Amino acid sequence: MLLWACCACAKARPVLLEDGDLAQVRGADGISFAMRLELNQPGADGVALDSRLYIAHEVQGKTTYTVFKNVSGVVQMVGLSLSAKTSAGGQEYMAIGLPAMTRFTGFGFESLSVQADPQAPVTNSLGRFSLDGEMRMTGQLRLWSH
Repeated sequence: MLLWACCACAKARPVLLEDGDLAQVRGADGISFAMRLELNQPGADGVALDSRLYIAHEVQGKTTYTVFKNVSGVVQMVGLSLSAKTSAGGQEYMAIGLPAMTRFTGFGFESLSVQADPQAPVTNSLGRFSLDGEMRMTGQLRLWSH
């Protein structure tokens, strides 16, 4: 009998709410996100791509480029939240909860250089950056509109 009741509820159709009724709907704890971002990971064939991220700078009519070669890695975040809140003074704000856990796997770039041509081979690298590890955070970022 209980199984039949659960199945009957699962077949219930969505109910259209009027604007006034919809405005009364509240999420108790807001929305929580989990994310996995993979940047420039090798394809199914195992071959890594040669990618570049560059920023142009123009000084006295001469353009140079800061080039980050092969930006890649994996970033995982768990517990990133978004909530609509009301302060003690009655002002509404958006509370963005910092992710409880962030994990970096091979996140970074192969080389950093400054060049006249962003597509030219890197000849003088200023270094590389690689981040592997996990960090935990607590707190909120609060945003008000004016």
